[in-house]
Amino acid sequence: MVTAEKTARSMLKQASELGNTLREIVRRDLADETRRFNDTLNQRIQLASDAIVQAVRAKEAIAAGATAISGKLEKAHRRYSKNNNIEEFRSVLQSTLTEVQQLREQHGNVADSLRDAQTPSRSAVEIVERFAIELQKAAGGWEATGREIDEIIANLCDPNPDVALIDLEKYLTENGFEIVLLGDDRSEEGLEHARRQLGYSDSSE
Repeated sequence: MVTAEKTARSMLKQASELGNTLREIVRRDLADETRRFNDTLNQRIQLASDAIVQAVRAKEAIAAGATAISGKLEKAHRRYSKNNNIEEFRSVLQSTLTEVQQLREQHGNVADSLRDAQTPSRSAVEIVERFAIELQKAAGGWEATGREIDEIIANLCDPNPDVALIDLEKYLTENGFEIVLLGDDRSEEGLEHARRQLGYSDSSE
């Protein structure tokens, strides 16, 4: 009995140590995946933030440039309406068209950067999905350790009687001891009662 208890305690200690190991694995995996998730998500937001802030500034500059060009062009047009100097007006118009083209190119660059920010290599939804997939993969390792713990506990939870008890019950039912128990009571009821005391499963034995 002492040896059996010692063995059981040793196996339970092993299960407890595996439990501690499992806790540490889960903690470490969760920490690693959470850190990667946070880094990736922060990077996604930061890149978008940088692009958006730069785009807002660029749009303000483009708007200011467009307003300045409009003012210059309107002024030149009014002067042309008064003096009919078409060469002067043509020169102003050509220079303003060059500036307008530059504004269009700047706007094109802004639109491209915003499209990139809106559709990055990995969206926030994809980052979350990736995080869930990685956790699921890690959970496979957690389950393996959990299975070891369950196996140890299952091996210790054997509901079957000990071999010594089985042998004792066999000895009691195979040596005719019911006759000893009967004494003077030789009735069928007395025989049945004696057999039940000895451990017979039923009266057909």
